[in-house]
Amino acid sequence: MTQEALASIDASQHRAPRPAQDPQTRTVHGDTVVTEHSWLRDRRSPDVAEHLVAENAYTDARTAHLAPLVSALTQELAAPRPTEELGVPVRSGSWWYIDRPRQDEHGTDLALSRIADQDVRIGSGGVPILPTGEPGEHEELLIAGRRRVPGFALSTEQDLLARAEISTGGCAVSITDLFSGEVIDRAVRDAGADLAFSHDGQWLLYTRLDDLGRSHQVRRHRIGTAADADEVLLEEPDPWGELRIARSRDGSSLLVRSQSIETTETWLLDLADPTGPLSSITGRRDGGRPALEHAGDRLLVIDQDDSGRDVLAETSLPGRDGSPAAQTLLTAGDGEEFGSVEAFAGFAALQVRADGLPGVRIIRRRADGSFDALSVRALGHGGQLDAVRLDANPSWGQSTVRYRVDSLLTPTTLAEADVATGEVTVLHQVPVPGFDAAHYLERRLWATAADGTAVPISVLARRDVLAAGPAPGLLYGDGAFGTCLDPALSPGALALADRGLVVAIAHVRGGGEMGDGWHRAGRQLAKDASFDDFVSCAEHLTASGWVAEGRLGAVGMGAGGLLVAASANRAPTAFRAIVAGAPLVDPLTTLLDPEVMLTLEEWMEWGDPVEDEAVYRHLRRYSPSENVPETEFPAVFAWTALEGTGVPPSEAAVWVAQLRSRTTSDPAQRPVLLRCLPAVHDAAVAVHAESLAWLLDQLDVPGIRA
Repeated sequence: MTQEALASIDASQHRAPRPAQDPQTRTVHGDTVVTEHSWLRDRRSPDVAEHLVAENAYTDARTAHLAPLVSALTQELAAPRPTEELGVPVRSGSWWYIDRPRQDEHGTDLALSRIADQDVRIGSGGVPILPTGEPGEHEELLIAGRRRVPGFALSTEQDLLARAEISTGGCAVSITDLFSGEVIDRAVRDAGADLAFSHDGQWLLYTRLDDLGRSHQVRRHRIGTAADADEVLLEEPDPWGELRIARSRDGSSLLVRSQSIETTETWLLDLADPTGPLSSITGRRDGGRPALEHAGDRLLVIDQDDSGRDVLAETSLPGRDGSPAAQTLLTAGDGEEFGSVEAFAGFAALQVRADGLPGVRIIRRRADGSFDALSVRALGHGGQLDAVRLDANPSWGQSTVRYRVDSLLTPTTLAEADVATGEVTVLHQVPVPGFDAAHYLERRLWATAADGTAVPISVLARRDVLAAGPAPGLLYGDGAFGTCLDPALSPGALALADRGLVVAIAHVRGGGEMGDGWHRAGRQLAKDASFDDFVSCAEHLTASGWVAEGRLGAVGMGAGGLLVAASANRAPTAFRAIVAGAPLVDPLTTLLDPEVMLTLEEWMEWGDPVEDEAVYRHLRRYSPSENVPETEFPAVFAWTALEGTGVPPSEAAVWVAQLRSRTTSDPAQRPVLLRCLPAVHDAAVAVHAESLAWLLDQLDVPGIRA
């Protein structure tokens, strides 16, 4: 903050709210703790409401001089993102299917239509060209709004459409005859989103939801009959398990998969004989593997070898005499994980994660249908931070594969590769007005954590800023629930880079960028690794000359707020300022509160401190609110909301109160601010803009422009 800005703040505005201390004792597992601000957790208390109003007034006063910058950033962050890439059709059989954006009272939705093959021509370079005229003139509208239709299925002849539409208790399923336009069946209710027709189109296979919304059954419905007569093919008894179904790309089989916390199992059903039995392929297995893909006359299997590495193998279909054991095609290298595989008549496409990035590898088939491990080729456009993902590829016999490429400097690009020749056709790239990638630079860096682990960092900066020497920087992180912070072009990141910041993303353990093992290495009793990684990334940015010493800010939302706060407790001098949005900064208190309803995923991430003393003591050591150091601390802008964040607003309020009472920073130079919104959805862009403007000011970015 400049001296001019400080001079504009009178003495009363320097005084931050100081909530009363009301000492309360908590004893768990023999550990007694005195908490001073637990009363802030009572949302219904008028004293809490009054305190939050005072916090907002103080934040207003300390950020008033930033109003022009906040306004400019709000406009840039709120700019609508282009959606033209949604208008590229994909061929399936004798039809081309296309999603088109439509505006309704809730924002942008998608409408699914199809166009007859004879009405679409292929232009130079292989790009499909739609007929001229109004969009609906040559198109048959199938689904007017995809938002309320989480699942649909087409029959083999593409003459029937089944739609699962959100309703009370699950999805209501309607089946339409696409030639007559008549809805011929509305019997099925309380269904999940997964649907599949039998080969002859006489039967519909679907999942059924229980009272908790869990897909616990697979049922078989004879089209045109009452749902009461539907047969239960399979029921999952594990209360934590769910069933998913998918039709094979060649239309011959139905794959049914059970997935629970600890076990998996996969079954196969012949869709030419839909009244036949399900056949278990794998039996009940511990863990999340194997994952199977039907590949015509054989199966592709993603599993793990004895060393824990992922492998892709092929094997014959079950029930064939003399079926050989699975033959390994590929084994994951260091830092690699195999995610999923899609099979086609002439090749397979393997979705992988390698060195922290998503990628796609193509494996061609030989004349006898087996897969040629020596033919593997990676898709991509050569960038250091290319994030490559498979797109819609519905046809069994197609000879090309569609994929998308993103990076910090690459607008979403839809491309198609010829499997035989490797020739790539760019079908569409989302336009970004005024953006010129030549002005910027993106890089993959690697920090070394305290235990020797290499931690990836993605970096974006303007070339002219870097040419002037080390610059102020921002380090963003999350590090929980296996979240992948994959590179993508962001208007917010560009806005900050244009104003002189080096923007970096730390892909710490606890996230999923390096695979499931990376996630497991930063959760529950291993959570310290997330914080150590983040501090190592911060230190690497300054030591390597990317970011100026003493001018690095940290940003995190939700679990990312926990990451930046706990990291600052450990290394307060590594950061000049922190932005924490809806931060999980009092996690132990929340996990111990019986009134807070937590999901199974949250228990699996943090552990249960009530039942497990080791979990309690680990959380006790890293919970930011309970470990604030008595030292100079970075400036803090915390924001939260009464509704819509998933984290109690008291977490930020308690943390801010603890920071003000324990740290020794000069509040004029390093303020601790709290912004509390009624609901996050009402002002998400505005509070992001305000917090980023404040961060730019704290980092003393020269010549900040509105």
